[in-house]
Amino acid sequence: MRYSLLILGFSLFFQAIYSQNPIIVSKANKPPVLDGKLDDDIWKLLPRYSDFKTYTPDFGSTAAFATSAMITYDEKNLYIGFDCKDPEPDKLKATISARDQIKSEDWVCVNFDPFFDQQGLVTLYVNPRGIQADGRSSASKEDMGADFVFYSKATITAEGYQVEIAVPFKSLRYPKTDPVTMGFIFERRIQRLSEQATYPALNPGQGMNFLTQTLGYSFSGIKHYTLMELLPAFTYSFKQTQDNGKLGVSTNKPSVGLTGTIGLTSQLILDMAVNPDFSQVESDAGQISENQRYALYYPEKRPFFQEGKSNFDIAGTSDMGFFQQAFHTRQIINPLAGIKLTGKVTEHDRIGLLYALDNPSGTALGDSSLSLINYGIGRLQHSFKNDSYIGAIATIRQGTNIYNRVGGLDGRLRLNPATTAEFNVLGSSTVLDAGENQKNDWMATAKIARTTNRFSGDIQIQHIGLDFNTQSGFLLRSGVNTITSDLSYSFYRDHGFVRNISPFFYGFLNQDIQSTIWERDVGLGMSISGQRSSKLFFFLNPSDEVYRGERFRTHSFHCSISSQLIQSIRIEGEYRFGYRTRYVENPYTGWGNTASLTINFQPLKKFQSDLILNYSDFYQIENPVMEFNYLIIRSRNTFQITPKLFVRGIVEYNSFEKDFLTDFLISFTYIPGTVVHLGYGSLYQKQVWNGHEYQPGSDYLETVRGFFFKASYLWRN
Repeated sequence: MRYSLLILGFSLFFQAIYSQNPIIVSKANKPPVLDGKLDDDIWKLLPRYSDFKTYTPDFGSTAAFATSAMITYDEKNLYIGFDCKDPEPDKLKATISARDQIKSEDWVCVNFDPFFDQQGLVTLYVNPRGIQADGRSSASKEDMGADFVFYSKATITAEGYQVEIAVPFKSLRYPKTDPVTMGFIFERRIQRLSEQATYPALNPGQGMNFLTQTLGYSFSGIKHYTLMELLPAFTYSFKQTQDNGKLGVSTNKPSVGLTGTIGLTSQLILDMAVNPDFSQVESDAGQISENQRYALYYPEKRPFFQEGKSNFDIAGTSDMGFFQQAFHTRQIINPLAGIKLTGKVTEHDRIGLLYALDNPSGTALGDSSLSLINYGIGRLQHSFKNDSYIGAIATIRQGTNIYNRVGGLDGRLRLNPATTAEFNVLGSSTVLDAGENQKNDWMATAKIARTTNRFSGDIQIQHIGLDFNTQSGFLLRSGVNTITSDLSYSFYRDHGFVRNISPFFYGFLNQDIQSTIWERDVGLGMSISGQRSSKLFFFLNPSDEVYRGERFRTHSFHCSISSQLIQSIRIEGEYRFGYRTRYVENPYTGWGNTASLTINFQPLKKFQSDLILNYSDFYQIENPVMEFNYLIIRSRNTFQITPKLFVRGIVEYNSFEKDFLTDFLISFTYIPGTVVHLGYGSLYQKQVWNGHEYQPGSDYLETVRGFFFKASYLWRN
C-alpha cells in the first residue's frame, strides 16, 4: 500500500508539470496530526511542489531558500503542509502576535479559488510561529477584514520552519459537485530579503494577477454541508460623561444579540441578526480633521458585514479616485437588525442581498421611529471566461420623507492575459430633506489597464454629475469630468541592496462641471525597493484644484520611506511639502507640511509597541503666520500572553483638539466568533466647569469614562 501511494504521488507530480488538467489530490485515510511537524506518514507519501519562483523583487528567479508545499484532504478538512528551508532561522521575522498582524513578517500563504471561476480568492497566511492572518481578494484588491475559521501549527527547526494548516470545508463556499475543483497558488515571503515566491510560478506577461493564474486541484468525496451557525453574544456597556461639573451615568446597557448563518447550499449563505453586536473592540485611530475637503474614510471592522463583503464590490472604482465604493458598510452606523444573502445561485451567477434597519442617532427605540433608516442593497454578477463579468447593483437608503436610490451596471472584460477593460454606469435619485424636490443625476466610468512584470499602466475617463449622490456608498466629490492615466516601468537588479527601480508618471485632468474650469494634477517620480522590505518613494506634483468656482495652486513634493531597520524595529514615514488650499467660506492659498511616522518596536517575540505620529500645519503666504498646527500621537502596546490571549493599551494625544484618550483591552479569541473582550477607556479634555458651563481650561478634565464587556460563542452543526 505504501509503495502504491508513492508511485501514485510521483505520477501526480509529473502530471502537474506537463498537464493543464486539474491535479487529482490524494485523499488521506488517516489525517495528519496538527502539530507543526511534517512527520506523519501522509506527508512522506504526497508529491511535493517545490519549484517556487519569485515575483518580488523580480519574476522568474528560483527562490533563495528551498520551499515545498503539499496538499491532501479528508471528508471534513483540507490539509496543507509547508517545508521552508532557511540557513539562518534565527533571522526569521516571526512574533507571537494577535491575528492579522503578521503581514510584515516571514510567512507562507495558501491562495485559493474555491469555485475555480477566477472571480475571487481566499488568502490564508501563517507565520513561522503558527500565527494566522486571512483575507479575501477580488480584482486584485485584498480585504484583510475577512475572518475564516482554520487551524494552524508551526515549528522553527535548525533548517528553517514547517507549517501545517487544516481548513474545515464548513469554512468555505464551494461548488455542489463531485469532484470539486479548486484553484491554488502556494506562496512564501522571506522578509529580510524582500522576496516573495509562488508555486506555480506567476507568468511575467500577466504580472501579479493571482486570480487568473491558479492551478486546478481536484477533490473527490468532499462532504457537502448544509451549514448552520449560531453566534449568541452578550455585551455590557457602561459610560459616564461630564454633566453639571461631574461625571454622570449616560449609558448602562446590557444587551443580548443573536446572529445566525444558514447554508442554503454549500455556495449560498443566509445571515440573519437580531439585536446584533456590531461593536468594534478598538477605537478608530485618530485622523487629522482640520482643513479637509473630503470626508474621512474609516475601514470596516464589524464581523457581520465581513461575510460575503466582496460580493458588493463593483468595477471601475479606485482608492485614489473620487468614487471609491458603491456600498460602504460604515454608512450603517447603529443597526438594530440585519439580514443578508450572499453566494452563488448558478455556476456563473452570484448574488448579494442585504437589508439593515439603522438607528443612527442611537436614541431609545420608542423615541426614534422618525429617525430610523432602512438600507437595502442588491447585487447580481454574471461571470464569463477568465475573470470577466457583468454586474448590476441597486442601493436604497430610506428614511421618513427622505431617500437616496442608486442603481446601475458594471463589468470587467479581460482582453488578453495582461489587459482588462472596466466600466460602470450608475444613476441616483435623492431627496435630502422632507419637502425638497427630487434630484436625479448619473455617473459613468470607463477604464483600460495593462499589467506585466515590468509595465503597469491604465487610462480612465469618468463623469460624475453635479447632483449624483450615493449615501450608501463612498463618494468624495460630484460634479466633475476626469481623464486620468497612471504609468510605471520596473528595472530589476540581480544583486545588491537595491533590487527594483521603477520610474512612474500619473496625470489627472479634471473639469469642475459647475464652473467649467479645468484643473491639473501631475506626478513624476520614482519608487526604489530593496532588501529588508525597504522602499523609497518620491515625486514632484505640479497641480492645481478648483474649489468654490476658483482655481488654487497645490504644487507640492511628496516622499515616503519604509524599512525593517533591524529585526526588532520597522519604520514607515511620509512627508509632503507645498501649496495648500484653506477650505473656508472665502478660500485662499497657503503652504504647509503634512507628515506621518510609524515606528514598530518588537523587543520580545510576545511584545510589540507601535508609535504613530501624524502632523499637519498651514501658513499664510503674504503674511507668513501659522494658522494652525495639528499633531496626533498614538501609542499602541500589545503583550501577547498566548497566541489566543493578549493585553493591549492605547494612549492617544490630539494637540489641536487638546484631548487625551486612553483605551485598554484584554482579549481572548479561541476562533473567530468565540471571543471574550474586556475594555476600559477615558477621554480627557482641557476644560473647566465654572458653575454654569464648560470653558477651555489649562488642566485636563476627564469628560468621558467607559467600560465594556463582550462574550460570544460560535456554534456550528
